[in-house]
Amino acid sequence: MASFREIIQKIKERPSMYLGANSISCLKAYLDGWYFRDVEGIDDIEIMNSFQTWIEKRFSINGVQSYARIILFYSQDECSALRTFFELFDSFLMEYQK
Repeated sequence: MASFREIIQKIKERPSMYLGANSISCLKAYLDGWYFRDVEGIDDIEIMNSFQTWIEKRFSINGVQSYARIILFYSQDECSALRTFFELFDSFLMEYQK
């Protein structure tokens, strides 16, 4: 796999297999580790930076909180935050691909 879109889609289909727990914090840790293992081999490296900016604008947040912390703050718990992440990421991709 060479893109964030591909890995996020795989995780969305079977989150427990990849993350161990249905948790946005686990997702963030997984994606960070996946990113740092091979920055040069990732096709769409800028997508997560763009997603971070999109989340900050969507929630009117100016600060240093990650997309995961922002989504978690507005969610009931880790599991619902993970579901919300996938919904927001899909919305983001629809705008991003235009």
